[in-house]
Amino acid sequence: MSAEALLESEHAVLLSHPVVRSVEVVRYSVNRLDGYLRVRCRLANGDYLEVALHVNASKQGVAIDGYRYQWMDSDQKLLRRRWDNTPHFPGLPGFPHHCHLGGEDKVEPSLPMNLTLLLDHIADLIA
Repeated sequence: MSAEALLESEHAVLLSHPVVRSVEVVRYSVNRLDGYLRVRCRLANGDYLEVALHVNASKQGVAIDGYRYQWMDSDQKLLRRRWDNTPHFPGLPGFPHHCHLGGEDKVEPSLPMNLTLLLDHIADLIA
């Protein structure tokens, strides 16, 4: 799989998930070694989800090596959560994966998050 194919696959997850009402691509760039996708989604309940993904191609294959999923209320205020794998909380279990709970300093451990898990989780919470 190429970096472009992986980004297109992730974009397709957003376009096809029933909790997502609309998807706006903010930035998309890709070459043979890596790629970046940033989108803003409107959710079924009026909330917003911002997604940023970085993919990297290596001899081992293509993988998402950086992500940020930010779930905001209908006024685009971070009252929900943000999941990411930025390595700034090395003491947390599951490092570098973690979740911000409505603020920068309130964090909890998280499993590695992907779009399907995230969208299913959000769908369960807003149902």
